[in-house]
Amino acid sequence: MITKLTLMEEFRALGITAGDSIFVHSAYSSLGRAPGGVDGGPQTVIDAILDVLGPDGTLIMPTFNYDFLRGSPWDIRTTPSQMGVLTELVRTDPRARRMFHAIYSMAAIGKHAGELAGHVSSDCFGETSIFTRLREWDTKILIIGLAYSKSITFLHHCEQMAGVDYRFLKEFKGTAFDAQGKPNDVAYTMFVRDVERGVVLDFEPIGALLDSQVVNMRRIGLGDVRLMKMTDVFRVAVKAMQAHPGPGLTYILETPERARDWIPPMKPISSLKDLLAQIVPLHRTLASEGMDTALELIGAYLPETANYRIETYTPLTPAWTWYVPERYQVHEAYLETEAGQRVVDFKDNPLHLVSYSLAMDAVIPWSELEPHLYFNEKRPHAIPWKFKYYDRGWGFCLSKNLFDSLPRDKKYHVVIRSEFLTDPAQGGFKVADAVVHPRGGAAAAAGEMFIMSHVCHPNQANDDAAGVVTAIEVARRLAANPLPAGSMSVRFWFGAETVGTIAYLAHHEDLIPGFHGGIFIEMTGNDNSIALQHTRQHDSALDKVGQYVLKQRGKEFREGTFADVIANDERVLNGPGINVPCLSISRYPYPEYHTSDDNLEIMHEDKLQEAADVIEQIIRVYASDYLPMRKFRGPVFLSGHGLFVDWQVNWKLNRSIEKMMMRFEGKQSVFEIADELGLDYWETREYIEKFRVRGLVDALPLPEVAEKS
Repeated sequence: MITKLTLMEEFRALGITAGDSIFVHSAYSSLGRAPGGVDGGPQTVIDAILDVLGPDGTLIMPTFNYDFLRGSPWDIRTTPSQMGVLTELVRTDPRARRMFHAIYSMAAIGKHAGELAGHVSSDCFGETSIFTRLREWDTKILIIGLAYSKSITFLHHCEQMAGVDYRFLKEFKGTAFDAQGKPNDVAYTMFVRDVERGVVLDFEPIGALLDSQVVNMRRIGLGDVRLMKMTDVFRVAVKAMQAHPGPGLTYILETPERARDWIPPMKPISSLKDLLAQIVPLHRTLASEGMDTALELIGAYLPETANYRIETYTPLTPAWTWYVPERYQVHEAYLETEAGQRVVDFKDNPLHLVSYSLAMDAVIPWSELEPHLYFNEKRPHAIPWKFKYYDRGWGFCLSKNLFDSLPRDKKYHVVIRSEFLTDPAQGGFKVADAVVHPRGGAAAAAGEMFIMSHVCHPNQANDDAAGVVTAIEVARRLAANPLPAGSMSVRFWFGAETVGTIAYLAHHEDLIPGFHGGIFIEMTGNDNSIALQHTRQHDSALDKVGQYVLKQRGKEFREGTFADVIANDERVLNGPGINVPCLSISRYPYPEYHTSDDNLEIMHEDKLQEAADVIEQIIRVYASDYLPMRKFRGPVFLSGHGLFVDWQVNWKLNRSIEKMMMRFEGKQSVFEIADELGLDYWETREYIEKFRVRGLVDALPLPEVAEKS
C-alpha cells in the first residue's frame, strides 16, 4: 500500500521542495490501482503534496470544463472539473480559490491562491493568460501517470508564444456565473488547431525531447511521474517549435475528414471496474443528487466530440401516458428503538430506505412497523432493494437476520426527512445523451442506432451500473476508431429506467423516425454467459446480426424472446407507436439481483470487456450495413475494373462473385448477401466497397423501420 509518507518521500526525491508552486496533471488510477492502492484514497495524494510544499507553497490544479464550448453555461461555484478526481477534491476544498475562466479555470491552495483567483483574461493560452503568470511564479509541472498527449496543457501556451502556423485564434461566447450567482456574457479566444489542414496533435515527440533535457521522472505505483520547471519547458519547447515548424514534433497531418474525427485524449480509464466503483455508492434513484453526480461522471469519461448533454425536464409534466416524476431528496432517514438504539440508517447504505418513501416522524409499535419492513428470504444476510415510485408509501429494507433479531414488544422511532421537489430550479428530472458519428460526420440518410443504459439503481453494481460503464467503453471505442463514412451515427442514452426513456422520446419525437435499431445494455459484469434477448420482431436484420456476432465468437451464449430474459427499456423503443427493433444484452439471471450483494465483489473486468466487445461488433456490422444498388448491366468486366479475385488466393470469394453481383438490386443488404452466401461480413463489405468506389454500385441506406404514430 502506498502511504502518505511514501508519497512525500517520492515527491521530494523528484525535486518538489518547500515553497514551490506546483501545477498538477494527474491520473489517480495510476496510483490507486497499485498493489494495495493508496492508504486513505485520493485525498492522501493531495495532503502529501501540500505537506511537502509547506505553508509558503502553492498547489494549483486544472479545473477545466469543456461544456462551455458546447453551449452550456459555466458556474464558478458549481461547474465540476473534467480533469480527474484529484482536481475535483481541490476544487471543492474550502481552502481553495478558483479562477474565473469558463474553459481553462484553475483552483489553488496556498500562497498564490488569491492572485490566481483574481487573474482575469479573455484568452486561453496567450500572453495575458494565467500560464504567463505561472511562469512568473517559477511554477513546476507535476504529471502523475499520464502520457504527454493526455496532459501538459502548458504546451498550448508554448505553441501560441512560438507563433506556430497550424493553429489560429477562434472566439467562443457564452454565459458564465460568478461567485455571487450573477450571469455574465463572456467571450474567449482560443488557439485552435487547423482542422481543414488535417492537423492532429501528437505531443509524444516533443515530450521525448523534454524528458531528455528538463524532466525528473520516477515510477510511483503503476505509472511514471514527471516533474519539470515551466520556465525550462517554455525555453526548450518554444525554441524547438520555431526551429521545427512542420509536422513531426507536435502534430501530424491527416485528411480533413480524419482530423474532424480526431478525438482529443479522453479522460483515462484504468479499468471499467474502477469506473464502476465511482458510480456504485451513489444514491441513484429516478431524480436525485446521486443521479446528477452519476450523469456528470458519465460525461467526464465520454469523448468530447460526442457532444454529451444532460437535459432537465420539469416534474409532473406529461410524457405520453406517463408524467415526469418529482425529484427526490433525502436529508436523513433512520429507524431506531424508542430507547434510541439505531437499527438501520440511510447514510450507511441508501438501500435501507425504500426509494421514494414519504416523509415520516413517528413512534409506532411493532404491529404497525412490520408491514413496512422488507427483507430477502433467500439471502438472509443481504439488504434488498425496494421502491415505491408511483404507489406512494414508506418503508425500510434490512437483512432477514436483523429483522428476526428485532424485539416485537418495543416501540420504534421512524424518521424519514424527505422531499418531493417539483420546481426545475431545484434540479428537476435529468437524462443524458451523446452521439458518436462515423468518419466524415453524420450521414442523415443512414439514421442512428439508439443505445440505452439506465442509471437509477442505488448502491448496486451489476444492475444497473455495469451496463453504464459497458456503454461508456463502447462509445469510447467508436470514437477512437470511427465507423466507416456513411454509416449510422450511434446515440447513447443514460437515465432512469422506463420513465426516463419515455420522457426523453416524448421530448424528442422528431428523432424516432431516424432510429434504425437499438440495444439495451445491463447486468454485464457478473459471472454468467451473455444473453441475447431478441427484438419484438424476432427475425429482424438486427436479430440476425446479433446472432452472427455471437456465433462468430465461438463462445457460449443464450437467447431469449422479446422481454423474456429480463424486461426493461427495450419495451419502450420496441413498443407500441415506436416499434424500433431493439435487442437486449445482459448476463441475467444472477442470485445477488436487487440486494446489497450486488456489489463490486461479483464484478469481473473480463466480463465487462467481453460484453463491450459483443456490443461494439453488433453496432459495427449493423450500423455500417447498406443496400448495394447496381449501376451496370450484365456481368462486370472484373479484370478491367481491378475487381478480379484469384481463385488460388481466395477460392470462396472467387466462386461467390457472380452470385454476389446478382444481388446488387437494392433489396438485399451487404450483411444479408454475406449471410446468404456464407461469407464473412467484413470481407464481403470490403469487396463490395470496391464496386462502389469504382462507380458500379450506389450505397442505399437501410429502410426506415419505425412505425409512424
